[in-house]
Amino acid sequence: MTELTTLNLTGLQVPHTRYHLADFEQMNTRNGIAFRATVNEGDYCLGVIENGGNGGGTWFFQHTAKDRHTMEDFAAACRLNGQAVDSERVYELLVDQHDLSREAARCKRQRTSLLRGLDAGEWYGVTIVAKAPSVWLARGDYPYMGQLARDLAQHKPAPEVWQVWDGERWQDLALPAAGEAA
Repeated sequence: MTELTTLNLTGLQVPHTRYHLADFEQMNTRNGIAFRATVNEGDYCLGVIENGGNGGGTWFFQHTAKDRHTMEDFAAACRLNGQAVDSERVYELLVDQHDLSREAARCKRQRTSLLRGLDAGEWYGVTIVAKAPSVWLARGDYPYMGQLARDLAQHKPAPEVWQVWDGERWQDLALPAAGEAA
C-alpha cells in the first residue's frame, strides 16, 4: 500500500500531492453552489472538476482517456478517516481543500479565524469567519467567547462541535453554553 498524505484542511488522504487545482470558479445557485476547477499536474491539465449546483453530482471531465484512468486510480487510492471514498467525494474534497486553503490564507492576512462545524465527526461544508484572531479562540481566552457561542448557536441546524483552524490543524472550540457568560 502506498503511503498516503493527509490534506490538512479536509482530512482527505491522497497517494501524492502532485495535482493542484487552478482556475477555480464558483457561483451560488437556487439549489446549491456551482463550481469548476482545472486539475493540473505541473503545467499539464488533466481535466476539469465540475458541479452544476443543482443537486446533481460532481464530475471529472478528462483531457484524454489516459487522464481519466490516471484520475480514477488516484481517487481509488484516496481515503477519508482511513476508509475508501468514492470518486465524487474525492473531487468535492479536493475542491474544498483548495477553497479552504484560500479562505485560511485570507483569515491569516486579516487576523480573523476560520471556523467549521462538525456533526458526528464529519464536516458538511459549514464554515464561518470570526472577526477574532485564531490564537485567542484556540486558547479559549477570547474576551467575547460567550457572544461568539450565542452567534454560533443561531446556525440551524446547529453543528455538534465547532472547530477553529490554528494555521496548522483544526482544534475544538471550548465554547461556553449559549446562555452562559464568558
